[in-house]
Amino acid sequence: MVGMTYRLKLLLLAALACSISACTPKPKPPADPATAPVVPAAPKPSPEDAATTPRLLEAVETATDLFNRGENDLACEQVNRAEGVKGSGSPADAELTKRLERYRQACEPNE
Repeated sequence: MVGMTYRLKLLLLAALACSISACTPKPKPPADPATAPVVPAAPKPSPEDAATTPRLLEAVETATDLFNRGENDLACEQVNRAEGVKGSGSPADAELTKRLERYRQACEPNE
């Protein structure tokens, strides 16, 4: 008789576990789009701030990538190849030219 009670308790416990696991939470209703916070659009870059010389931009990006990967010899070769590339005078091109000049200085041998 004790075995029967134990089996009955085990069966009831298993049934309870199955019924609890079958319960799923009620899905939340979708958020009302009117109450969603308004996120401002990202500012569009002005054409005068954009680099206008693609070769200069590509040269600096390639050199930066090579320096970041530790390929300093290849980066210095890229900087030397870009020596004749000039910017158009836009603020972005001026910044790229400054970066290229810093890279040139970093590539010069220390004496």
